[in-house]
This record gives sequence, C-alpha cells and structure tokens, in this order.
Amino acid sequence: MKKIIFVSTNNTCRSFIAESVLRKYLKDAHRRDIQVESKGLVVLFPEPVHTKAADLVRKSGIEIVDFKASQLTQEDVETSDLILTMNDKQKEKVLEDYHGYKEVATINEYANHEGAVIDPYGMDDEDYEHCFVQITQLIHKIWNHKLGGNEMIGIGCDHGGYALKQAVIKHLEEKGHAVKDYGCYSEESCDYPVYAKAVAEGILKDEVKQGILICGTGIGISITANKIKGIRAALCADTFSARATREHNNANILALGARVTGEGLALDIVDTFLETKFSNDERHIRRINMIED
Repeated sequence: MKKIIFVSTNNTCRSFIAESVLRKYLKDAHRRDIQVESKGLVVLFPEPVHTKAADLVRKSGIEIVDFKASQLTQEDVETSDLILTMNDKQKEKVLEDYHGYKEVATINEYANHEGAVIDPYGMDDEDYEHCFVQITQLIHKIWNHKLGGNEMIGIGCDHGGYALKQAVIKHLEEKGHAVKDYGCYSEESCDYPVYAKAVAEGILKDEVKQGILICGTGIGISITANKIKGIRAALCADTFSARATREHNNANILALGARVTGEGLALDIVDTFLETKFSNDERHIRRINMIED
C-alpha cells in the first residue's frame, strides 16, 4: 500500500484540505491501495481544523473524518512513500530535520505546476476559498497524471441495468481496475439520460479514461451518450463487435443491454472492450474526424 502524507506548518488548514480532497477521490474510485494522512511541522497540541477550512470541505460534499492536528514524526517519514508540502520552505525543513524519506516534494512541484499554495491563515474568506480551489486543482492533476486516476473506468446505469452494473463493478475491481460509479444506486425507477450524461462528462473532464453504460436494452442510454460531442458509445452484444469498435472507432463508451445480454457474456464483452487498443490506422482516424466534424 502506498502512503502519502500532506504536510503544512500547523496541520489545521492546507494539509487538512489536501488530505480530505484526495480521500474523496480514493473513496469514489474504491481505491484501497493508497493511504493518505496529513501532518504539521509545528503542532504543539492537537488543535481542531480551522472552521473556515472545515466549512469549505463540507460545502464541497466531502465527508470530514474526526480530525485533530498532529505532528510529523520520524516514524511517519520512514513509513511514507511520498511527502507533499505546501511550499519550498516546508519542504526544506522536512529534508533538514528528518531522514529515511523516499520522496519529498511541494504539492505544486509534484503536480508540475508553478508557484505555491497560499497560506490563508488570518486572512479573508476569499483567501480561504482561493486556497481551497488551488489545492483542489492540484489534487485533480496529481490524481489524473500521477496516481492513475485517468485510467479509471466510469460506469453508469438506470434501474434496468443496476444488477448487471454491480456484477461488472465487482468483476473489474477483482481484476485490479479502479471504477468510478456514477449511479444509479438502486433498482428504483429512474431516467437513463441522467447517467449517460454523467459518464460522458466524466470522460470529457478527464475524470475517467473510458465508460460503461447499461440500461435494459442499451439502446436509449447509448443514444443519449452519443448526443454529446466527443463521445463514441458503442452498443455491443458480442465480443467481435466490442473488439472492432475499439480498433476501428476508438469507442470510449461501451453500452450493454442487461435484458438482452447475459452476465457471463457481458463480462467477456467488457474485458474485450477494455483490453483492445485503437489501431491508429489512417483510414479510421479520418473517419473518426468526420464523425466529430
């Protein structure tokens, strides 16, 4: 398991925000291979998180764990795989005062982004909001480009596809894939366009690499997804079509019909779709460009 520690001066604001945001990504992706914590360089007693930082985290829909500031220890450093500080001065202090670390960087440096996260302590609400936005954007970059977030598979369904969706998620996670579930979350009647749009937008926002959509027939949910520019959703009921649509169309969403295709075949189709690469053939690139135009 990889252990990441975010470090700030007092561990009551910036490092807490970074830990909370990354925890949300990990939870949504059902990732259990990364442990995340936050620590401070000067923590005299276990203070609670700053109220403004806590409010911003709550407003963004992130669950707050029972949190108290804690001091970075030598044992923390030795058992971590990555330490991310908020600025260069904090990084230098970690390098000077501790030993046995594997990797230490500022959060900006690790995200390949210039600058440093502002310290909002004692400043206005706008400064706290700016700080929160900075950290959120940096974590997004780190998630996608350093932690394999953009290799995630997005999945969505309506009530008719719920049971098969659960089976597909279990199958993918057992094979080591990270999965982001966009809903629905029960067999209660709902509208498939909502979930088709959510998965499609997840691909366009670089939250996930590819998508899987499931409704009763796979027809309505694939029609909806294909209304969104940049999406190529392919409804497949056999492995030959799944392979061909990846090789020829570079399809980025697989659609399945839960009332048409049995679970065993559906899982084979999913594997074929995800394991097949686009051919990069000039003919197919030209045709895909024509679709986009």
